[in-house]
Amino acid sequence: MTKIAFFAGLMALATSQATAGDIQIDITGVDAGRGGVIHVLAFDDKAAFDQSQMAKIVGYAKIPASGSTVSGTLENQKPGQLAIMIHHDQNDNGQFEMKGPIPQEGWAYSKGAGVRSLPAFEDAAIEYDGNTSSLGLKMNYAN
Repeated sequence: MTKIAFFAGLMALATSQATAGDIQIDITGVDAGRGGVIHVLAFDDKAAFDQSQMAKIVGYAKIPASGSTVSGTLENQKPGQLAIMIHHDQNDNGQFEMKGPIPQEGWAYSKGAGVRSLPAFEDAAIEYDGNTSSLGLKMNYAN
């Protein structure tokens, strides 16, 4: 095999593999009057998402809850399935406040999942190809 053929093969392999990219997250329906911040978490693992294992997130952004529409970026996301979870942390304490089974703070999931109950990974997972893109989500509030 000639050097040219070898390098041409390497170039074809490199261009066929998708690379990591950024995903812009646009969130509507934010109740900015509640204050606090929005936590955006990305999971690529079913068990980690289904069990809310925050130590296994593959992407994170923290956005001030400063308007009814806010945006942030999940940087360097690898291609594959991703499920996005969003939490409006009104008191910025890093915890999702509940009163029994009722959320006291806002939430959202990719694909509009989880409006009435916690979604499974399959319900929220999107297929990310590695290209820079954007994803829109709408915040939910129980009260």
